[in-house]
Amino acid sequence: MIKAILQSKNFKVFFTVLFLISIFTFFLTGCREENAEDVYSSTVEVSTIDINTEIAGRVEKVFVEEGSKIKKGDIIAKIDSSLYEIQKNIAQANLEVAKLSADIAEQNWELAKLKYQLLSKKPSKYQINQIKENILQLKDIKSGNENNIEFLEENIKSLEKMKMADLDTIKLLSELKMQLNSLKAQNSSLTHQINSLENQLEMVKNESVTDEDKMITEISVDIAKRNYLQALSYVNMAEQNLKIANLNLRKTTITSPVDGIVLTKGVDQGQFVGIGTFIAQIGLSDYYLKIYVPSAQLQKLSLGKKVEIILDSNKKAYGEIVFISDKGEFTPRNVETKEEKQKVVFMVKLKIIKNKDILRPGMLVDVKI
Repeated sequence: MIKAILQSKNFKVFFTVLFLISIFTFFLTGCREENAEDVYSSTVEVSTIDINTEIAGRVEKVFVEEGSKIKKGDIIAKIDSSLYEIQKNIAQANLEVAKLSADIAEQNWELAKLKYQLLSKKPSKYQINQIKENILQLKDIKSGNENNIEFLEENIKSLEKMKMADLDTIKLLSELKMQLNSLKAQNSSLTHQINSLENQLEMVKNESVTDEDKMITEISVDIAKRNYLQALSYVNMAEQNLKIANLNLRKTTITSPVDGIVLTKGVDQGQFVGIGTFIAQIGLSDYYLKIYVPSAQLQKLSLGKKVEIILDSNKKAYGEIVFISDKGEFTPRNVETKEEKQKVVFMVKLKIIKNKDILRPGMLVDVKI
């Protein structure tokens, strides 16, 4: 009976169909395995730059939102510049005072040399008028300094009333007090210079030359020269202080150093920030992926090869292989089995060349080689 069944027509048809199904299943499974071997999971990565404050102050305005595109030079945020403008104006005034003091010191040196050479002669009317003009200039500067002193004292009182104990406010208050003391010291020096010039004016008007006068005048030439050289050093110092004040004023406007996307915003309008406060994180425009390929699959890869990037939404982007590591490493991800942990793979880096706009940093994608 078994023999009859084996020889029956129905059995032969059944066996043929079963054989064909087995062959089809084998090839289908093989294709799936082959395709699975050519698809790798990855995460979209991007190089980032953190933007931090370089000065302290209150945030006047924030110009960006998370996810917004930004160009190099675009303003990210602006810090209140009032106090930095005051510091810049004071530095400018200090430079003008230093330059005028240097001019006066040079004139005093020249006058001392002339007086030494012409002890028995009265100075010219021009020289007398020059001394008078110098006295008037010094008095004008002293008057301007007194106005600045009053302005600084008002600002210091305002800050002290705020009773803010943070380090940046304390530092700012200390700087303003130092500037106030500097202006007071300058006015004291100006008063001394004015008195000295007025005494010189009286002396040259009623000059009476003696040997003692000659010796004193010779010493005065040397002192006047030293004062002039010292005044030049003050000019240089004042120029550097003005550069620093201008630089700090420019730093109140925080701009992007690169093109990219604002990934994170760290501050809000009205917030008080210190030096080094995180303002924003900028993601550079170039996205990239890393996949880890077994050695058996490396023969399929080459630099410049185009690849397909598939999102969960079935949207597609395209990339290009830009780097293939020549050093093997263990699989750099969490795996469940000891066998998977011991697989040696090679890192392959891809850059996005098409449809980059549909990708975002941190997005999970599949890469089809």
